[in-house]
Amino acid sequence: MPYVYKRRFLDKQYGVHKEGDIFMIGDSRIVVDTVGDITIKDRVFKGSKGLWELMTRKKVNTEFITKDDLKS
Repeated sequence: MPYVYKRRFLDKQYGVHKEGDIFMIGDSRIVVDTVGDITIKDRVFKGSKGLWELMTRKKVNTEFITKDDLKS
């Protein structure tokens, strides 16, 4: 998860952040499974480079983002 550790690229206002050892988005806990799928409030999202881009980056690289990523 290099997105979460390169802080200068992160969207600190709206994106994923860490509280202790827990990843959060807003007031919701994020759980990432071993294949990269993301669970937020009991909803599972197919993890992809585009979805991570949208969830974490200040400036997104649109070449990674698909219609499914935007829908998620």
